Amino acid sequence: MENLESVETKRRSRGRPSPEQAIALRESFLAAALESFLDKGYAATSIEAIAREAGVAKITIYRQFDNKEALFREVVHRAVSSARETMQATLVQQDADERQVLLDLVDRMYLSATEPKTLALLRLVIAEAVRFPELAKSLYAENSYVLAPVVEYLAKAHKAGTLYVPSPELAAVQLSTLAFGGVRFFISKPLAGPEERRAWAEGIVDLVMRGWTPAPADASEKPTPGND
Repeated sequence: MENLESVETKRRSRGRPSPEQAIALRESFLAAALESFLDKGYAATSIEAIAREAGVAKITIYRQFDNKEALFREVVHRAVSSARETMQATLVQQDADERQVLLDLVDRMYLSATEPKTLALLRLVIAEAVRFPELAKSLYAENSYVLAPVVEYLAKAHKAGTLYVPSPELAAVQLSTLAFGGVRFFISKPLAGPEERRAWAEGIVDLVMRGWTPAPADASEKPTPGND
């Protein structure tokens, strides 16, 4: 006698899946894709293998993604979307001064970049960048997507006169680069805990605030020689 699971599988195969089933199928093969890319690398991963691991038909994946590159882009996009949402939550804090907002941003940028699977994906893209330059381009585009809320915040702060950041896009990239630690965390272990992260964030924010703090209104006025 067939079990209920096999009967349900046959029922789904006779028609289009329900919206709930479609979401579940998508989640299953995207999760399998992430694990396969991280475990085998980009070149050794195939859509056919992902379909087998996820227990879905190849056509289920091909209906949504034309090729492996498009699938990989979606995997990366999903991995970084939570970072964007976290930063957006930081930026809508009420009654937080600029220094506190920047401290929270640096901390959350660091945590998002050093989350194990995200860090593994970043390492994968770097390792495959020479053979598959389009992957590096897609990651660069994702970085712009993630930093968009930060750029908007810095632009507003500059317009309001609370920070001096005439080029918010460049400033956001510089801040994120400092927060991520460049190549440091790609080749060594992450910071030990909250205290080390706080010290890391404070050092970065103290540095950028020296350049981003607006000069006093009368700072440009120079004393007239002989009028001491």
